[in-house]
Order: sequence, then structure tokens, then C-alpha cells
Amino acid sequence: MNDLHAAEWEMIEAGGRTVQSFGLNRLFGQIYALLYLSPEPACLDMIAERLGVSKASVSIACRQLQSWGAVHRVWQKGDRKDYYAAEQDFRAIIKNGLLPSFNKKLESAKRQIERSAAQLEDHGIPPEKSRFLKEQLREAERLRANISRLLNNPLVRKML
Repeated sequence: MNDLHAAEWEMIEAGGRTVQSFGLNRLFGQIYALLYLSPEPACLDMIAERLGVSKASVSIACRQLQSWGAVHRVWQKGDRKDYYAAEQDFRAIIKNGLLPSFNKKLESAKRQIERSAAQLEDHGIPPEKSRFLKEQLREAERLRANISRLLNNPLVRKML
């Protein structure tokens, strides 16, 4: 961290706080911000040293960021280390990385709601409790479906 300028460190911290506010690991935002602000790709060792965290944590976070399309691996001639650079196009990250990931989570939630609803039928729960739980599950599914429709709306997709 000692080679980071105060302004650069503040931006890196802001990246961490921002993704943390969305319920994600703070390190994801810190790594992305560090790479975004870096004119050259950085290896795992360099990222870990600059952020003061373990290389293992950086490796795991970089793989997740890569799956979202937020960073990409860069080959460096004559070096076997993994280097990473930040995707500069935020729209591409959202459209090609985060939205598909979020849609998978929404589909998983749908399956869980369906399983929970089916279990209510099988476990002899008192009718008043069962009615309440069924209503809660219907509301959860309604909200999940609305979010899914919004995220997959052609107009929203076109804006991205």
C-alpha cells in the first residue's frame, strides 16, 4: 500500500465500499478499482502486495471478477504468472457478466420457492400457518418474477 498515492487509495477504497453496499465482497471492488486505475496489467502477487491481502484471496476474487467479465487475463511474454486487466466498458460488464449471473441466481431462487411450496403440501403444517407461508412464497415469487422481467426487458437490454 505504501506505493499507492492517497487519491488512488481513496478510489480503491471507494470501489470496495461500493461493491460491499451491493452485498458483494469488498475485495472485488478494490481489485477492480486497482486494475482500472492501473495503466498496465498486474499479476496476483502485485495486486496482493498493493492491497495488503493474501494472494489466495486475490486469486479467488480475480476468478470471480473474470467470470463476470469485469477483468480479463492478459498474457505477458516470457512470464508464466497470471496478469489481469480491468474491463473498461462498464456496460459490457453489466450486460455480459453481471446480468447473466444475476439471472442464474433468480432462476435458482425460483426453483427454491417451488421446492418450498411443494414441501408445504407434504408436511402436515396447520392450515393457518400453511396459508401464511404459501402467501409469503407467492409474494416472493411475484417479486422475483418482476425483477426477472425488468432485467430481461428488451428496452432495458437495449439501453445497455
